Amino acid sequence: MTQDNHSETAARAKEEEIPAYLKKLYGLSYLNEKSSEFLDGEYMAQFQTFFFMNRLTKSVTDEIREDQSVLQLGVASGNFEREVAGKMNSTGIYRIEDLSPVRLEACRKKLAPWTNVILDCSDVCTLSKNPKRYDVVICYFMLHELPDGRKRALLKKAFDSLLPNGCAVFVDYYMPSPFNPLGFFIKRFNRICEPFAESLFRHEIRSFADGSAPSLIWDKKTFCGGLYQCVIAQRR
Repeated sequence: MTQDNHSETAARAKEEEIPAYLKKLYGLSYLNEKSSEFLDGEYMAQFQTFFFMNRLTKSVTDEIREDQSVLQLGVASGNFEREVAGKMNSTGIYRIEDLSPVRLEACRKKLAPWTNVILDCSDVCTLSKNPKRYDVVICYFMLHELPDGRKRALLKKAFDSLLPNGCAVFVDYYMPSPFNPLGFFIKRFNRICEPFAESLFRHEIRSFADGSAPSLIWDKKTFCGGLYQCVIAQRR
């Protein structure tokens, strides 16, 4: 079998591991190369966040130092990974996990200039048998794509992957102010296209941490009239 055939077989195997709900709701982004390139591009990322992308990204990169090890659970949209890699300046370890070979390949191209990046095609909600530990774990707009059970699994993996004094950074939707005119449209859009996002309107992210979570110090900032949140959980 040729190398190309091996790659195609591996890609099909990984595609089969993607949960059915992800294929149904996010197939264009996860499985289709051309539509993924458009939907996850920088312009769309800015548009979809009402041009708060830069501030949301900075809320994450502010928590990172050059020499640290960083784990990112799920490929983000736009230039997010490039901003993180640029902050790390090819020092430390920057590991990115995602179930989608399509998104990982696009990420590989974006991050080609940096030498400290590791890409892993794996389930972001499943803890490996011998997990490595990291200074920072990033979950950037991942929770709203997950049913509540997988939200809890993602938080468990994030906290189990932290070094002592490490922090997990979650950026996602939040409950917009009743006076925020964008809230009406976002809620209805999510009800149709992002059905798992609504639980982030009703529940704090920390409520998805189970009883086995380590002792944590929690902090939260909101953006765009409460439409988005950045939650930081610092391990004691």
